[in-house]
Amino acid sequence: MAEGRKKKFIKELLQKPKTRRESGLYVVDGAKMCGELPPEEAEEVFATGEFLSSRYAASCEGLLRACGYELVTEQEMKQMSDTVTPQGILAVARQKRVKGLGALLEGSGKTPLLVILETLQDPGNLGTILRAAEAAGATGILMNRSCADIYSPKVVRSTMGALFRVPFLYVEDLQEAVRRLKAGEVLPEGRAMQVYAAHLQGAVDYTAVSYREPCAVMIGNEAHGLSPELTALASGAIRIPMEGRVESLNAAMAATVILFEASRQRRLAAETAAGNCRIR
Repeated sequence: MAEGRKKKFIKELLQKPKTRRESGLYVVDGAKMCGELPPEEAEEVFATGEFLSSRYAASCEGLLRACGYELVTEQEMKQMSDTVTPQGILAVARQKRVKGLGALLEGSGKTPLLVILETLQDPGNLGTILRAAEAAGATGILMNRSCADIYSPKVVRSTMGALFRVPFLYVEDLQEAVRRLKAGEVLPEGRAMQVYAAHLQGAVDYTAVSYREPCAVMIGNEAHGLSPELTALASGAIRIPMEGRVESLNAAMAATVILFEASRQRRLAAETAAGNCRIR
């Protein structure tokens, strides 16, 4: 690819979801993210001489050694990057594809804990939820097509590397996917999942339900919450009690609070089980 066309293509990857979707590629920008990008997922790497001679180059040594790189000037890097002050390294990477609900649930080897997102449109919220999901031990993210593009530059940056490690899946029909999860049509041996809807009118405190078995938490659109149709499919509607005059938390904060309650319950169950084994 000629140099001019290459830079134009990278700009299109940054700016146009259609280009990302059709090419199956996206852009990873900066030392932190490039340092965490699995080398086998990198298509091309670009770096400036200034970056290569800086102390930050060490964090990307594995990527640079495995994939090689094209040396570019700082001006060329500015033309390719969408950040005001590029850090001097940028990669074009191949998107990951999870093949269906079964693959999403079976990949981690842990008891499934999904985050289900309906029409979540703020890239910052989506990226933050991925980070929280990894930190809390969630095993995957399930989304409808109306959610933000997970490979948009803002989402990629805000995941701080969780994008590379938390499996995710977009589906055409989120309601049908939830029905299948609840009906035991996806997990082995017909195991059903409890699916909780985070809702302002939820009847149950979020700490009062069990997240120890296979389960999922549904989070809705920033402005409108979950649709009535999806809420109706839930095993139960849960709420986060709040004081003061605050009416609600934003989607990412609500997801984080609930996920860490699930993490606490699972950790306590594991510690209890380990203690019982030692006593025996």
